[in-house]
Parts: sequence; structure tokens; C-alpha cells
Amino acid sequence: MKLKVGIAKYQYFDFNRYRYFNVPNKSALAKGHFADRDEIVVRWFRVLNNSHDQSDNTKHGYVNDLAKYVRFADLHKLQLESKETASRWEQNLIEKVRLGSMHVNTARKLNSSIKCLFKLLELPVKKWFSSRGLFRSEVNPTEGYSDKELKTLLRLLHPLFRQLHRQIMEAPEVHINAQPREHTAIVSLQGKKIEVAGALTKCFALGYFLMSYFTWGNMTTLLKMKKFNEENLSKGLVYSQSVFKSRANKYVTISIGDNNTQHVPKHALSFIEKLLQLSRVVNSSDDHLFFQVSRGRAAPVEPSHLRSVTNWLLECFNPLDERNQPLRPLAKRFRVSGSARYLDVTGDNVGTAFLMGNTPQTLSRHYTKGSPIENQKQLQAAAHTMEAMVKCSDLSESKEYAKKQLDVEVLPHEAFLEKYSRVNNKPQTTVIGSGCKKPFGPEADIYRKKMNFSPKTLDVDHLACSDILKCFSCPNQVIIEEVEDIWCLLSFKEAVNESIRDHLNSTQFVRNFKDLIDKIDFAIFSVDPAVRRKATKKLKREGRHPIWPEGINYLF
Repeated sequence: MKLKVGIAKYQYFDFNRYRYFNVPNKSALAKGHFADRDEIVVRWFRVLNNSHDQSDNTKHGYVNDLAKYVRFADLHKLQLESKETASRWEQNLIEKVRLGSMHVNTARKLNSSIKCLFKLLELPVKKWFSSRGLFRSEVNPTEGYSDKELKTLLRLLHPLFRQLHRQIMEAPEVHINAQPREHTAIVSLQGKKIEVAGALTKCFALGYFLMSYFTWGNMTTLLKMKKFNEENLSKGLVYSQSVFKSRANKYVTISIGDNNTQHVPKHALSFIEKLLQLSRVVNSSDDHLFFQVSRGRAAPVEPSHLRSVTNWLLECFNPLDERNQPLRPLAKRFRVSGSARYLDVTGDNVGTAFLMGNTPQTLSRHYTKGSPIENQKQLQAAAHTMEAMVKCSDLSESKEYAKKQLDVEVLPHEAFLEKYSRVNNKPQTTVIGSGCKKPFGPEADIYRKKMNFSPKTLDVDHLACSDILKCFSCPNQVIIEEVEDIWCLLSFKEAVNESIRDHLNSTQFVRNFKDLIDKIDFAIFSVDPAVRRKATKKLKREGRHPIWPEGINYLF
């Protein structure tokens, strides 16, 4: 059976393998033991081959999962099509999940494949398989990149793409006709000079990663892209492309340019022009955009080429994420990062979902987590600071420990004002019950730029830093130990707890905020008991602090 498993990649599956015990590889068929089940195998082949309701990728998954099922049946000397075998198969998957040797989603997928295949074969699936849901689906939203990780990747991908593009355009025939392991280019980055083989394939793969950053496209959608159509409009160039999204059975449009929705920097349009130029040089007669080239032959880039180039990047440049783990460029993570940032800026679920070619429900389920690193930095900074104070049993000792280890002071409000007013820093209290030593310092300039405050149109010198989600990771932060401030902290905690109703489910909420809430609790119990009791009574008597009233949870 010939199956299309890539952009232009086909695989053949030989059903003769099923005729032998344990489904041996094709090369080992001569040494295999005949199982005398030709009638069943022929029926399987005809049903799958004649079915047009499933894609080739789905069929490819079916035949490989069926091979695992047949091996299991042969191992336990069971009939292939029977209620006993189906029951034993499910019990085997449950046991593997229980022992931890198989992930629950893998077991769920294997069982679902066999059940779907048996339905095609018109076997009594409802009688043979359990009517109960054996495996609970575990939703694992893709993590976005943090700001630092994005900068690390872009500072790697952009220079490499530009260097390879320049060298290829100087002598394209040399690179097109090169052997797979022939070094035809040299890149210089991070103090290293590296000879590059397969320069064209690597350049297109780097272009694919950059395209995923600019467009938020899925891997399959990007790899299926054709050469862009150029439209000369009054405000500049617009590059647009419609691609069929087979799993969703619809077309999605990818546009780059001045489309009246987002400002696109010039380097993005410059990148598109270079990519189109490169694609036309390689093969002007083929509308495909991304190519892998070897020995003068060009073919569409496949996922395997992307993995190979990713491994090359890790081997040569060793980019690390904020957990000091290998940092891989992945289209799905660029997609999450871009959509999360756009959603943060606009707050428009429908508009963000429209730009991504998804429904708002899909956006809520898979693209709302963002970057855990950024979430921890912004929403758990206070907990990290207070956690260190909890480690000390004595209150005064904890304050000194926090000051030394975290460069954070713990002062009463009057002492805070007295100390920092002397040096004319204009200290201020913040909305989260703490103080800032330099509210008009360099951090304020960064905040104004982040919020797009432009001095050309608005005088913003008098505006203090208000980036409250990063206060506890700022060196200007001072913890103020007063009843009012602990009341404010308790109100802040309640606002976080209230945000559970805006999450998909309680599991998502626990994953995002459990650590933060636990650490705030520890911190509250580490302060002077008298201050804590008065703040707690104030919260019960007067309700939440005016800064954190009921319903204020949109920050979370």
C-alpha cells in the first residue's frame, strides 16, 4: 500500500508482513514463520485500500498500530479478531499505563486506532471493547517561548539565514549540485567559524523557522506553502498565501505586509524577499516555497530535514533555554508565543483566533498558557522573594536574610520613606503592598517603551514605572510590613483565586497558580502574627482592598 506521509514523501507498507508471526520487517520475511492467516490479511488490505474517508497519514498510523496489536496477539497465542483478544489488549494497555511504561495519551491513541480499524472491518466493537472510558485524555498545552528564549533563537536564526543566503546567491550552481556531505559554505557566529554541508537545505530550514515566527503557522501549513503572490498596494507590499488545512478541512490564509491589522517591521519583508529569491533560483517552475536540494535535485522540505537542521544547530551552537536545557526552534512554540503576545496586547479572543485560523474554543484550550517562564517571572516574583524569608525562623533574621540574598529590604512604611527620601529618589508605595526605591529609574523608561508611550506625542517623564507584575524581581523593591500592605497582599491572593473561573478547568488553574498561592500563604504566616491577624480581620470586615475589588482578575 502506497501512502503519502509527508509533503511529497511516500512510504510503502507491505501487508505480507502480517502473514507471518510477530509481523517481521520486510527484509526478514524470508526467515519469518508463516501464520496461515491470509484470508484475514487480504480483507484488511482491501478495506483500508478502498476506504477514502481517511487520509494517508491516518492509514499509516492504523497499519503501524495494527502491527503492535498483531504482535501482542501472537505473543499470547490469541486469535486476531475476537472479544478475548480485544479485552486482553485493553488490559495490557491499562497495566502499562499503571506501571508508567506508557503514557496515557499513547495508550488512548493505540486503543482508539484499533477500535476505529475494527469499525471499518465491520466487527462488533461495542461488544468486544469496554464501554467505559479507560483512559482520560491529558491536555498538554504547548509552552510558548520566554522573551529571553525568543531573543536567543532569533539572534541565531537571522544571522545564519543571511550568511547562507548571501553565499548561495553568489554561486547558486555550486550549492545546487553539491554532494550531501560536501562543504560549500562557511558561517561565522558567536566566535565560531563552521563549514556547512547541504547549505541550501539548511538555509530553507532556517527560513521555515523564521516564517513560523512571523506568521504563527503550523508545521504542515508552512511546509505546504507555495511561492507568495505579490500585490503592489499604495502602502507597500503584501505577501499572501492560502493553504489547505486538511485536518480542519478548510483553507487558512497567511499574509505578511501592511494588512491594516499589525505593523510589520522592514526586516520581515526583507526576509520574505530573500526567501522568494532563493526559492526561484532553486526551482522557478515549481510553485513550492521550501526546498531541500542534493546533487542537483530539488524536492520539498520534509519534517525529517527540519529535525536534522535542528540537531545541527544544537550541536554547533548549543542554544539553551532558561532551564539550561537544549533550546529547539519549533513552529508550534512560535505559534503559541506569537498568539499569546497578541492576545495580551489586544485582549481580543475572537480576533486572535481569526488570525490563527482557529476557533475561540481551540484558542482557549491550547493557546492560553503562554510561557511558563514568563508567567513565573511576572506572577510568582513575590512568592520567590517571600519564600526565602520563610526559611528563617526569627522575623528579624528573615528580614536580614532577604536583604542579603535577594537584595530586598523589609521595612515599616515610615522607615521606608525616611530612608529613601534622604537621597531624593521619590520613593513610592505600589498597588501590591510594597515599596519602590526608584519609581522613576531606568526600569520606568523600559516600561514606557514597553507600553508604547511616545515622548514625541505625549510627555511621559512624570509617569512612574507601573510594571507591577515584575516588581518582586526588581532590585528597587522593598517589602513594607504594615497591616494595610498585608491586607493588600491578601486581596491580591483572592484576586488570583478568583481567576479560576476564567480558566478552562481547575487543572489548568492549579498548574498555573498553585505554587504562587502556596508561597503567598507561607509568606503571610511568616510575618508578625499581630500584623497578620489585624490584616485578616480587616479583610473579613471591610472586604478586599479597593485596589483589588471583586471581579478584578483580568491580569491573570
